[in-house]
Amino acid sequence: MAAHASRAALEAAGVPPESLWMIVNASGTNEQAIPDGGPLLQAALGLGGSGIRSVSVHATCLSFLVGLEMASSALERADCPPGAHVLVCSSEITSRHVDPCDSHTATLFGDGAAACVLRRAGWREGSRLHAARVETYGEGAALTQARGGGTNLPQHSPEDHHAPNPASDYAANHFEMDGAGALRLVLQHGRGFMERLWPGLSRSLGSITWAVPHQASGLALEAILDALGWPAERAIRTIDTLGNCVAASIPLTLHEGIASGKIRRGDKCVLFGTGAGLSFGGIVLTY
Repeated sequence: MAAHASRAALEAAGVPPESLWMIVNASGTNEQAIPDGGPLLQAALGLGGSGIRSVSVHATCLSFLVGLEMASSALERADCPPGAHVLVCSSEITSRHVDPCDSHTATLFGDGAAACVLRRAGWREGSRLHAARVETYGEGAALTQARGGGTNLPQHSPEDHHAPNPASDYAANHFEMDGAGALRLVLQHGRGFMERLWPGLSRSLGSITWAVPHQASGLALEAILDALGWPAERAIRTIDTLGNCVAASIPLTLHEGIASGKIRRGDKCVLFGTGAGLSFGGIVLTY
């Protein structure tokens, strides 16, 4: 899926894959533990012998926003070659990680992939990344988690490496969520975060044309918009058709806004969401 989305983005941008300066895999779910998804995506694009720097960003549902900020910063570096392009891709197969017996999570999440190609805008062009911010509140770390797969709950027994670890059971290796607890924390810190991201956002969208939110759930989306005083008709919504696609959620929603004709060149947008941790992320940009 990542390669398919990346090829589509490169074709739309008119950029040959071999001319990329950097590839950023910005996903919350991984194909395997090692190597990270950057080299795997590079190889899937037929660039395995290219030497193009290919790295991963893993910030669960905020991975795309963090990857976008990282790519933007890289393009501003003094050693960035003129005309450089960066590919940022989020690809999620959440169906492999949710418990099919848990009707709440099994019906909430979706599989999907989205990608974009970035370059440094000329001074005559209007596209800009105006502001980016991430805040983390580790008090909410246990509210959304998959406990297994790491050093805390290894698959093998600590006493006998040839035996399975009884503590690494079915539940530990599937996604667990306290949705109500996470939403309470989001509402507790959300308005302050928005104000620090862009003054005035805690009360209204102001000069911002469109809100492009992470599609956590229908209930969460409505509660956040209501708390911020933002009109629902100025927020792009895809939760009803795509579900929560983790890191791919925000770029898929941005694509929907552009493809539907709502978001146009020159529109100022706020991309925002939350991720496990609990972390808040937001970017204000002109498309």
